[in-house]
Amino acid sequence: MKIKDYALIRVMMAVGLLIAISGGANAQQAERRVVEERVKAIYADVARAYPDDSFEMDEEDKPHIDLDGQYCSEEWKKLVNLVVLIDNAAPYDIGFFDADYWIMGQDWHGIAISNVKAQVVDATHAKVNLLLHNAGNKTPVILMMVKEQGEWKIDDFAEDDGLRSWKANMQEYILEAGQENRVMRIEQGLPVLTIAGNLLAKAASEQLTVLRAHGRTGEYLPIGQISGQQFLDKEAIGNPYNYYYKVVDSNGQVLLSTSLNEALFGPNVLVYNETDDMAAIGEEVNAIHEQMFHDQFSANRYAVLFMPGDYREAGLLKVPYYMHIAGLGKVPYSVQLSNIHTPAPLRDDNGTCTFWRSAENLSVIGPETYEEEETFKWAVSQAAPLRRIYSSRTLRTQWGHGWVSGGFAADCRFDAPAGSDHQQQWYYRNSVLAKGRGEYKEEKYNYCFQGVELGAEADLSTYRDNWSEGGNVTFIETTPVVREKPFLFMGDDGRYKVFCPVLKHESKGLSYTQTFMGEGKILDVLDDFYVMQPEDEAKMVNYYLNEGKHLLVPPGMYVLEEPLHVTKPGTIVLGLGYATLIPGEHNGDTAIKIDDIDGVTIASLMFDAHYSSHSLLVVGDKPAQRHEANPVLLADLFFRIGGFRAGEVCVDESVVINSHDVIGDHFWIWRADHGVRGSVGWTINRAPNGLVVNGDHVTLYGLFNEHFQEYQTLWNGDYGRTYFFQCETPYDAPNQQAYLSEGGTRDGYAAYKVAPHVQHHYATAFGIYDVLVNEIRVESSVEVPEGAADIHLHHICNNSLSDPPNRGFGFVVNNRIKSTYNTFRDNRTYLVDW
Repeated sequence: MKIKDYALIRVMMAVGLLIAISGGANAQQAERRVVEERVKAIYADVARAYPDDSFEMDEEDKPHIDLDGQYCSEEWKKLVNLVVLIDNAAPYDIGFFDADYWIMGQDWHGIAISNVKAQVVDATHAKVNLLLHNAGNKTPVILMMVKEQGEWKIDDFAEDDGLRSWKANMQEYILEAGQENRVMRIEQGLPVLTIAGNLLAKAASEQLTVLRAHGRTGEYLPIGQISGQQFLDKEAIGNPYNYYYKVVDSNGQVLLSTSLNEALFGPNVLVYNETDDMAAIGEEVNAIHEQMFHDQFSANRYAVLFMPGDYREAGLLKVPYYMHIAGLGKVPYSVQLSNIHTPAPLRDDNGTCTFWRSAENLSVIGPETYEEEETFKWAVSQAAPLRRIYSSRTLRTQWGHGWVSGGFAADCRFDAPAGSDHQQQWYYRNSVLAKGRGEYKEEKYNYCFQGVELGAEADLSTYRDNWSEGGNVTFIETTPVVREKPFLFMGDDGRYKVFCPVLKHESKGLSYTQTFMGEGKILDVLDDFYVMQPEDEAKMVNYYLNEGKHLLVPPGMYVLEEPLHVTKPGTIVLGLGYATLIPGEHNGDTAIKIDDIDGVTIASLMFDAHYSSHSLLVVGDKPAQRHEANPVLLADLFFRIGGFRAGEVCVDESVVINSHDVIGDHFWIWRADHGVRGSVGWTINRAPNGLVVNGDHVTLYGLFNEHFQEYQTLWNGDYGRTYFFQCETPYDAPNQQAYLSEGGTRDGYAAYKVAPHVQHHYATAFGIYDVLVNEIRVESSVEVPEGAADIHLHHICNNSLSDPPNRGFGFVVNNRIKSTYNTFRDNRTYLVDW
């Protein structure tokens, strides 16, 4: 090619470029005109919506057109809806919208616009400047536009005077409203009482007095009169959360009773401090126990919290259904209680229904004795964890001579013996047993000790794998990977905090000492969390989650019309007092959905299926990455399908784990086998699977999963590990034909199924029990791939809780080791190693 040919090519390219630039400029110019004409058309409708002759009309009589619905972006409409929700929660306030963004004011006359000039930023964003004519004034206005579904929409309004845009102000308002308290708040470290609504009107006509007590059960004394909309307690000394207030009229009638604790957490969180009347503490807590003793399907939820101090004079405290009792110190030794009991609500000391209660981060101090009433009796079954407990009393996990089906303890130190005679099973993780089980025999089916340190007085010979000798103990030296559950405590600055322990590998023993709370991260509740309220709509909560807030869920039942959606890595969702999440009637999806992200923690929550939905919790979606450096933690999560509410309900897969590297630390996933009338039955509370694991490298500790209608645990991911599993068959399968797997060719469904394609899996310390009303055979309790490269099962037992004949498991694993079918009740069969 000649040089002149290159020159010609360059000329042609330059011309082409000019044409392209010219064409692009023309296209942008055309789009600019489209935007300008769009804005003119919108404001023509605004003018029709605000005609001059309605200037003096009341708000409810004004002509209305759904301007936002037609002309604003989805993001704008979402923010407006959230602001309206906040304003409706306090109708006595002026609210955010004391002016109108369409007319940039409260009043109007002669609405029109001029000088409309658009700037197209890119294919989907534009900026428009205009002059808004209203009541003789000309206001410069900026509109930010977005293109949605091929149509330009308004995404933000701003006055052209340097002020923040409406969108930015709404976002700030929503975030502030998340922690704003309309009854009490802290201002410069002092409690402030807000006087509003009917109380404000009453204060205008007569003198109202404020009384204050130091402590929940303290003596109330007058500290001043109300003279405005706020009452600032300038005399409060020390931690403002220790004070409680009443407002009374001239006759002494109580018009308002509140505290910063109640303002933050609601009325069912009871917080005590050392100045409280100790006898009154015992009376109040035990009165709740009497109220809730037999109320297994109650809607009430409670958290009982103790500021650091010595509460032994409060005496024996009884913990009922749906109560979480915890210390607010940095270490368990900061809060000292005398004793705790969990009385059995069934006849004959039967504790098999002693569910849904917990104790955390406190000490139980008293003599070491086997005398029944003097023991720390945590005689529980499922969903009743002990965490971060120190006890000098003997721990007895059985009530009298009754039957019990527990249990779980982690990060606990027991200096006295800890155990029972007839617990069906128990799992200790990362704890210290200074004297072991002492004189207790622990003679039933399945006891697992993982990452447990034993003292010199423990009988070390009994803490070893002994199944090959007919025993029931599994002893695992370390815990491969775990992060202890976050917990609430009171900081040195008098503010509530959440402590998030670090990730540990191959750990053993406690995560703390007597003086050191352990390694981890501290978050401030007011600064870092949104505290949810039962009346909150899920879309509002999702706004806070998407803005990077953590979520604290106080005691209550929360109906969610859409899933709570966790999109930010490291988000913590922490419940108090068996806070319960319920997919709403029109939410057929789930209660919580977590993106495939790092480091999320979901802890101390109950999930309840009152209506049908696909699931109750979903972790990740189509995983594409590992999370080994910062895994998701799911701790103390309890799921219930049926039992609470009469009516048919179906949940397809109760818990679904799609992400890799998830840690599950104590689940009870329960298709209810009993409940209120009309809530339980083979065709009433339907649920095929309790747990479905699709992700790889998922590790579970303390999995309780019962009564589902197909595979109770279905494991599709590779490199999975389960340490301790408790399971019962569905009681209510009507006949063998209704309970067949593998396309109707195999009797029953395995309780634990590892999919045929899986090559690597580890499972240990399994207790799987048949409880069958009708004549049903289950071919094998566990099914795993034959010939896989690395499938290891260790200590798998079956036990028959059915009345023979023609009921039970044919085999323990894969048609190997004859099991309980056609044998006898309480027949324990087992596999040592696979």
